[in-house]
Order: sequence, then C-alpha cells, then structure tokens
Amino acid sequence: MLAQDTTGDTALTQAIACYAQGEMLKAGNLFRVVLQHDPRNAIANHQLGLLAFANGDTALAAAHLRSAAEASPTDCEYLNNLGVVLHAHGDFAAARIALEAASFLDDQSPQTFNNLGACLVALGDQASAIRAFRRAIAIDPAFIDARDNLDRVCLSAAPAWHFPMMADAARNTAYDQALQKAAKGRHVLDIGSGSGLLAMMAARAGAASVTTCEAVPAVAATARAIIDANGFSGAIASHAKRSDALVVGEDMPQRADLLVTEIFSSGLLTEGVLPTLGHAHQHLLAADAIVIPRRAVARGYLVGGDAIEFQASTSSVAGFDLSGFNVFATCKFALHLDRFPHDVLSDDFDILSFDLMRPATAPERSQLVVTARRAGRCIGVAQWIQLDLDDEITYENRPTAEAGANGWMHIVYRFPQAMDLKRGDQVRLIATHTATELTVARAND
Repeated sequence: MLAQDTTGDTALTQAIACYAQGEMLKAGNLFRVVLQHDPRNAIANHQLGLLAFANGDTALAAAHLRSAAEASPTDCEYLNNLGVVLHAHGDFAAARIALEAASFLDDQSPQTFNNLGACLVALGDQASAIRAFRRAIAIDPAFIDARDNLDRVCLSAAPAWHFPMMADAARNTAYDQALQKAAKGRHVLDIGSGSGLLAMMAARAGAASVTTCEAVPAVAATARAIIDANGFSGAIASHAKRSDALVVGEDMPQRADLLVTEIFSSGLLTEGVLPTLGHAHQHLLAADAIVIPRRAVARGYLVGGDAIEFQASTSSVAGFDLSGFNVFATCKFALHLDRFPHDVLSDDFDILSFDLMRPATAPERSQLVVTARRAGRCIGVAQWIQLDLDDEITYENRPTAEAGANGWMHIVYRFPQAMDLKRGDQVRLIATHTATELTVARAND
C-alpha cells in the first residue's frame, strides 16, 4: 500500500508539472495513473475534467468534475467548473445547483455569479439571472462580461423603450383621465402589466377590483413589487401569465366590465392587440364592457427629404456608385421622425382604423388615394398611431418638433423607387393588415 501511494503521489506531482508546462497529453496520462491508485483524487479528477472539456467531451468532463466536487465539497472552484461544464452539456438544472453551491461557499467571486446568471437565463429565470449579474457587477464593477450579460437579459425582459414610454406624459395623462372617468365601481382587467402603472391608475380611480396580467415573469414580479410599494397590494390582483391563460372565477372574480391595455407597437398591431382583445371579449369581458382605448388608428402622410432617404437607401458615395447595395433595403424601417428633418408632402390621413370594442381579426386590404399638397421627392409613407381612449380623449404620437419622451417610434413604409411629386399629384396606395402586421405600399399605376 505504501508503494502504491508513493507511486500515485509521484504521478500527481509530475502531472501537475506537465499541465503547468502545457504538456496536456502527458499530463492527462499521468492524472489517469493517479486515478488508478486513488479514483476519488480531487485534483486528478478536476484536471482531467478540464482536459475533457477542452476536447469537447462534456459528458466525460462532467463525470470527472462531479467526482472532484464530491471528494472536495467545499472547493468552490470545483463546483464552479462543474456548473460551467453541466451548462455546456445542456443540464441546466444540475448546473444551477452546482453554481449556487459555489456562490454560497464564495460570495465574492464575480465569475461564479456571472456563470450562475448565464445558467439562469438558459432556464428562463430572468429575474434571478438579473440578480446574479448585478451581484457579479457589485463585486467587480468593471466586469465586462457580466455587464454585457446583464444588458442582454434586461433588454430581453423589458426592452429599452419601456423607459421613454413610462415618461410619456401625454400618454399617461390620457390614460389617467380616461380611467378617472370610467373606472369607479367597475371590475377592471389590465392586459400587459408592464410597470403596473395602468393597474394602479385604475385602482386609484376607485375600481371595485383590478386584475392585471403580464406574460414576462421577471416583469410581472417587478410590477407586483411596485404595486405593493405604492400601497395597492390589497387592491390589485396580479398574474404572471398571458391574458388567454386567465380563468374567470380563479384569476379574476368575474368577467370584467372595463378593459384597459397598452399593448400597441410602433406599427400598431405587432404586439398582437387584435387577437388578444378578441379572446378577451369572448372569454374575459362582460357583453357591455368598456375598452380603453376604444379605437386605434394607423395614421400617416407622404414623406420625403434627404435625411430620411439616407436612412433607407444609398446611391453615390465618394465618387463610387453604391446603388447596388439597395438590394438589401427593407420595405419599412422605424425611427423617431421627430429627430430627423423631413418633408411632409400631404395632409394627414387614416391608413387603417380598428374598433377595439368589437375587434375584427380578419385580414383587410383597402385602396387609398392621397393628394400631394407640396412638391418634393417622396420616398414613402410615414406612419404613427392614434388611440381614442374614449369619445373625448385622444392620444397620438404624430411627429412634431416639440415631441418629448415617447416610447413609440414612427414607421416609414418605403416605396421601391422614390417619386418626384408636383402639388396636386395623386398617389394611389394599398393598405393591408393580417391582424398582427400592417403595411402600406404604392399601388401599381
């Protein structure tokens, strides 16, 4: 026994030296000799696990690293590396256990918390992932990987437009005024909690009950915390689920007689507002329920100007013809038109409008004829949204030089070729929607 132990110890010393010198093949053979004498040797199993991982064999790497961690359960490096390998192997649940154990043993390791955050993202637990990444940054404020990972998961859970949307005073005032008029004594359903703002407005306006739902769990949890912090914990029932998963009598006391929502995109329809409201009318709302907003309109005007055209296509640059690159030019693009000088070439017009009190989801196609009110080079149609909260209160984000914070951008539907217009020229357009997408095109003349 003494001779075997001595042989194993010698092999371990030699293996460590070879590993340090980059002689990986020789080091691996020597670590395997160590395991012949001591199968539970933590160092040999750990290093063989790293070598197997470097060679792409995550199953073998996990087996070795698990043995190392079992032999030395208080070594956070072993547990951290085991978690990384299990993550790479696709066993996210086991990886989480290993990485949480490592972070408990060493709560000052930014790399461990970063690894844990990545594992939590893979498991779909965005809220816990955000906490892990923030912990890594608290330990090391300059940890680039953790900062980038945090930004990615935050943008995935709550895209950056949420912040200017919450700061949009005109939007907030319109919704608040409409709820002050309509919510008192009513059972309110808020679809798309976001920060919980509309649900709290409804509760403050005297609603008999308020139910709010949010499909993104991390956002739903944050909304719940905000609602509680603002003193509405007993007045609002919040659910981390889609509205089509709500059950009357379980998630909400009865069918709602007022629905409030703000699940509109810059292109009006792409967040699924029409099918969402269609389901709500059928399953969640009373027959005479009020909807805020009651009507949504895509509005627009003919648009031109060099600054906008440069966003959509190219031509001659530095003496070279680059127009061939226009094969990649998109049919539409989004930008804040408030921030770009541009030419308004027509009166405002309604592109398509939608009655949200009785939403129809069937595809629609309509012909429009728009008259140019000034001469200019027209590159397409600029589109914004208008929300009629009720018969009196309207909000729209029409581009203006005085526009403030606005979470919605504007959409430019680009013509295949720009057209030079004279005052009085008529442009024939086709507007279409598929319930979740909307587009405007120039009709073939």
